[in-house]
Amino acid sequence: MRYFIQFSLIFLLIQSSYAGSIEAKEFISSEQEKRYRDLIEDIRCPVCQGQSIGDSNSDLALDLREQVRKMILDNNTNDEIYSFMVQRYGDFVVFKPPIKPATYMLWFAPFLFLFFCLFILFRSIRTRSKMATPISVDIDKTKGN
Repeated sequence: MRYFIQFSLIFLLIQSSYAGSIEAKEFISSEQEKRYRDLIEDIRCPVCQGQSIGDSNSDLALDLREQVRKMILDNNTNDEIYSFMVQRYGDFVVFKPPIKPATYMLWFAPFLFLFFCLFILFRSIRTRSKMATPISVDIDKTKGN
């Protein structure tokens, strides 16, 4: 029991140190804060798979959040912030990349894959139905002779 209490106290102390490391972001207006929240959810973390920089705890995500905050306070537009991130990390960093020749595969590959799978499915069903067609034998003709 004594070890459990000691372990619990150590665990609580460690958790409180993590909570203290979260920085409070101050903005001039609530509109800037809303823009900040929207932007950090729309920008992908280059380190983490499938997480936004708002969800990620990596050091790079922390730096990118701080960069977004500074750019908002410097009155940069959302497009300027997106282009800044894309210049440094490529179109991958944006959850909604633009449709252009470099991203055609990203946008259209799922549809091509679906079309290919449906084509294979219909073709296999068609060949199986041709193979499974029974040969009809007229029973009356065979009995009559």
